[in-house]
Amino acid sequence: MMQYETQEFLGDALILKRKPFEGIAKTLDFSAVDTVVNGKKVVKAGTPIGETGAVDNSATVVGILLHDVSEDRPQGTLLKKAYINTAVAEENSGVTYDDAVKTALPMVVFE
Repeated sequence: MMQYETQEFLGDALILKRKPFEGIAKTLDFSAVDTVVNGKKVVKAGTPIGETGAVDNSATVVGILLHDVSEDRPQGTLLKKAYINTAVAEENSGVTYDDAVKTALPMVVFE
């Protein structure tokens, strides 16, 4: 019989204000991540991510992380075109979006 490892988080934040959305896959960089859940580093939904896959709250951001992503499964979806519930996304990620992020992502509507 095969054993499967399960992961439990508090639950993904519903950062989308409404559907539809468009995203891209990105492998995240956990080297500077401090948030740990169940012994694993986690980047939370709503976090702005740069080209290198690291957290990036600046004009070089390439998208907003759709779901929580852990270091043992580092592939995430970055929102490139979406309607974001800004209050929920910022609270969940712990990041207050810089104005440069909003300017760099013209197809993401922050509401």
